[in-house]
Parts: sequence; structure tokens; C-alpha cells
Amino acid sequence: QNMTMVNTTGINNTSSSERSCPTWLFIGFYVILFAVTATTIAMTASEFPLFPFQADSLEWNSNWLIATVIDYYGACLCFCGVVFKSEDNWMYGSLWCLGFCLLGSPICCLWMLIFLWKHGVDSLSLSPNRRSHYQLN
Repeated sequence: QNMTMVNTTGINNTSSSERSCPTWLFIGFYVILFAVTATTIAMTASEFPLFPFQADSLEWNSNWLIATVIDYYGACLCFCGVVFKSEDNWMYGSLWCLGFCLLGSPICCLWMLIFLWKHGVDSLSLSPNRRSHYQLN
């Protein structure tokens, strides 16, 4: 008897040697983004500890402002990756991502509201079967 395994998760379970060039480009991009954001926050926290707040210090405030902006764009670009792949049309995905980057969290919230209205909250959850695919090989 031949048994065929069918992937019903909607996620391609590929080994690292089977990943396409665009996948490796995105992985590279997010590795660099991780390094930049983590380094920025770590260096800022090291030189200008978050606590106690130093609201009267221009240097403390300006450094934390820069770190916060870099942190926001780091999170925003991660969210853009999810949104870009969730949209049916690359043009809509690009416009949403542009809105996230230029207009901030209100546009992120608007996308979430529209997505939830169209697909429901269950579309955001991962089944136990899908969660296992996110373990690093």
C-alpha cells in the first residue's frame, strides 16, 4: 500500500537546502533588520538606561527617541512582510506597507480591522499542527 502525505496546513515545510532565492533574500533582510534593531536598543539601553527616566536630559531623550523610531520601523517592516503576503494583489500590499511606514499605527490598526472583518479572528490563529512547522530545523 502506498500512502501519500498531504500538507493541509497551507505552509510549505521545506528544508533549508530547498528554499528559493527570494526566501533567502527575505531571511537575509530580516536577519539584518534583527541585528540593527537589537543592537540599537542594546546600545541605547547600555549608554542611557531606561530607568530612572531622565525627562530633563536632552541627550537621554534624543537617544531614546532615535531608538524608538528604529524599533517602530523594525516592527513595522515585520508586519509589512505578513501583510504583503496576506494581500491578494501586490499593489494593495505595497500601498498598505507604505501607509504603515508613513502614517503609523492607525493604518496598521485599520488593516487589522479590515482583515478581521473579512476573515474573522480564527484566521489569525495557528492550529497545533501548523505551530510545529515554526520550529527551527
